[in-house]
Amino acid sequence: MFADNHSRTTVPDSEFVSSISIAGVIVGVTLTLPVFILAGEIMTGLGAAAGAAAMAVGGLCLMLLAMVTGYIGMKTRLTTFSIMRAPFGVLGAKILTFMWSLTLIGWFGLTVGFFGQAVDTVMREAAGVELPARLYGFIGGVLMIVTVLYGFKAMDWLNRIAVPLLAVVLLWALTHLGDAMSLSELLQVEGRSDARIATFGAGVTAMIGSLAAMASGMPELTRFARRRKDALLASLLSYPTFVVLLLAVAGAPAVYTGNPDFTANLIAVGLGLPALIIVIVATWTTNIANIYVGSLALARVFNKPPDWIVTLGIGSVGVAFALAGGADHFISFLVLIGALLPPIAGVYIAHFFIVGNVEEAATSPASIAAAFVAWGCGASVALLTSFRDVALTTVPAVDSLLTAGLIYAALKGFLHFRAKDAVSSTS
Repeated sequence: MFADNHSRTTVPDSEFVSSISIAGVIVGVTLTLPVFILAGEIMTGLGAAAGAAAMAVGGLCLMLLAMVTGYIGMKTRLTTFSIMRAPFGVLGAKILTFMWSLTLIGWFGLTVGFFGQAVDTVMREAAGVELPARLYGFIGGVLMIVTVLYGFKAMDWLNRIAVPLLAVVLLWALTHLGDAMSLSELLQVEGRSDARIATFGAGVTAMIGSLAAMASGMPELTRFARRRKDALLASLLSYPTFVVLLLAVAGAPAVYTGNPDFTANLIAVGLGLPALIIVIVATWTTNIANIYVGSLALARVFNKPPDWIVTLGIGSVGVAFALAGGADHFISFLVLIGALLPPIAGVYIAHFFIVGNVEEAATSPASIAAAFVAWGCGASVALLTSFRDVALTTVPAVDSLLTAGLIYAALKGFLHFRAKDAVSSTS
């Protein structure tokens, strides 16, 4: 009764969709409660104008990454795991995919935790109802898991309704905010030096880190694209445009109140029931993608269970993580994702454009070692630039991706010339 996500096969022509459908899923899965809270953190830390600019730069970086990874997914019709096998080998791809899936499970758990807290806030402030926040989180998590059990088409259908509704409620919140503070006054508000995100580079990195998993895993969505331009347009119509615009709108109330708590800010600007609607819709649309991509990844690590069993399993683990208080480590989690995931994409992007063939898994120990060395160097650079006064592009996530891609290209070139020399010497 549940959908086949084609985790082990290419997508059939009958299930191809347009760029609008893919962009709608991207926007829907991006606009979630933790990201709204992050937008508030960025805009209160940097100020409204600088915060919006940091998110715009992050959106452009994500668009470029998603265009490249999405193009690869459209050309191959393969999952990210299948593409990763080409540089990392079967075992290496399973190791990294397992790590990737853990970040998605963690992100799912974080979102469920924030969902429970947010619904609890709205119900207490707007309706006077007091129930355990964990109960709301559990109910929300179960509904999200059930949605994903019905596959990509269910996600597409949900986002066709949710994204416009989300935009309307966010704009409604902005008009309420406009009664208390004009746009010019809002843009003149400066950042706070004691904020957790106090530099422009940190704001861009947090923006990229929060969405790096989805942008790096774009093949999971664009393998459903009808044409090449659909994969490219989906990235353009999401990350640098609607995503950035709606996040700026979502973060604006935090500048007014000085508090990054998104739900409390919606209530502060006069929204009661609409605040509850936006919390439910925003969390639901994004978290289903976390389970969807995570289940695709783990389905390739563990070959035998059907897709729906894997989905149910990782969803249950994510809910348990949420109930255990995973949301308490939000910012640290984003920094870690921003360091570990982009260099994986850097390696498989470089492999695709250098070798061209990503359908065959690497078997050469030297080639696999080159992929892991490049990934390790990229992740190390990101962690170094995140926690030390060292800067390359000033955006650690970008530093890690570029470092990994360039080092992998250099190592592949070295191995190629060494192989040619070996052939020449034997002849």
